[in-house]
Amino acid sequence: MNMLKKHLLFLLILAICISSVHAVSFELNAVPIKNKITINELAKFKVEITNNYNKEQTFRIYSLAYPTWDIYTEPIINPILLDVAPNSKNSVELIVNPLTKRNIIVGPHVISLKVRSKTTNEALAVPLKISVTSTSSLIGGYVPTIITNVKIPKKIDPRDEIPIEIILDNQNIINYSDLRVEINSNLIKDSMAADLGPKKTKTLTLTKKLDPFTAPQKDNFAVRVLKGEREITGPVISPIEIIGYTHQSEPEVRKSFLKSEKDLTFYSNNKDYSGELKIEISFFKSLLSSTKPKAEILKEGDKRYFVWDIKLDENNSMKVTIIENYRTLFVIIALLILLVVLYFVYRNPLVIRKESKDVKKKEGGIFSLKVVLHVKNRSSKSIKDIELNETLPNIAELEKDISIGTLKPTRLLKHEKKGYIIKWDIDSLEVGEERVLSYKIRSKLPVLGDLNL
Repeated sequence: MNMLKKHLLFLLILAICISSVHAVSFELNAVPIKNKITINELAKFKVEITNNYNKEQTFRIYSLAYPTWDIYTEPIINPILLDVAPNSKNSVELIVNPLTKRNIIVGPHVISLKVRSKTTNEALAVPLKISVTSTSSLIGGYVPTIITNVKIPKKIDPRDEIPIEIILDNQNIINYSDLRVEINSNLIKDSMAADLGPKKTKTLTLTKKLDPFTAPQKDNFAVRVLKGEREITGPVISPIEIIGYTHQSEPEVRKSFLKSEKDLTFYSNNKDYSGELKIEISFFKSLLSSTKPKAEILKEGDKRYFVWDIKLDENNSMKVTIIENYRTLFVIIALLILLVVLYFVYRNPLVIRKESKDVKKKEGGIFSLKVVLHVKNRSSKSIKDIELNETLPNIAELEKDISIGTLKPTRLLKHEKKGYIIKWDIDSLEVGEERVLSYKIRSKLPVLGDLNL
């Protein structure tokens, strides 16, 4: 009997020794990094494994606390495995997340973390001690979860109205009756109240208007959802951009007698804008127009333009004036008309036209010819007592035996130096009436070249 007891005692001691040898093949330790949390926060632990085995081991880390608590790594590894070299140590950081928040109370909580060697199949457990300090962030037992989406144009022309849509999606079965939606950016700020039923979706729409001269810039449009002073949804940010633009106003025209002034305004929301302003103008108008400030004239093909270098003032605008002045042209035309009238009033009422006919040549020069005089009354009334004198040069001789025209001269004189003087007296010429007078002469010597009478 005593002998039997000794054998049993020996076997028990042997089993304990064998178990002790296997238990020390690895060691497990959990070091808290953050184990005091509110219900909305995450706990964090550093899990250290020491491999006392003479071979590398792979360890699987898990917990049976799901779905109350979730254990994972960042980045997520599934399953959570850790390789440890022989006779060395390795570690991994674990995040512990309270899932069923309605069932978690304020106070200490212990989560059993298990580690099993895939090499020896040995397993150890270590407690993760977490203290939940507050559950005040819960509303009706739930963490408020509202998914917020924002629709706003990415590129905005400040002259246009800005349509904005904010879509609130309640993920819980809680009724929110006093939400506040805040909009914030460098250019747009607003706040509005909203009610949101359980598992409901609501769309808030609004329209905003900016200063038309808002400078080109990039901005972030941020939307927050709050309940009281508590932020339910953090800022949802949408990048937006105010684009640059240029514009030319419709002309403003001021008119007076034969003069017009046209004002044009060029403006941009970019105060540093540089470029050219071109206004097409016809050739005729360009001759009668002036500009303020002075413009250059540019020709492109068959078109011409007034061109200004744009320099914006403090109001981001530039005003140009085109002045069309027809008064000078009117004065010139009036003077021409007056001169024409005066010409017709004061011109000689008689028109005399002289021509030569029957020109005969001898020895290469002019020998004789017939001279015809046309006398016409171009005035609007009859003319009486007309005296016409014709002078012939000394080189010419009048042929006396030939009849001189239809009207005989009143007097025929010969001067030794001046030549012949022929005189006709015409009693009257009616309006538009014409008389024809003629005579023949011959040269004493043949005349080479021209003969002036």
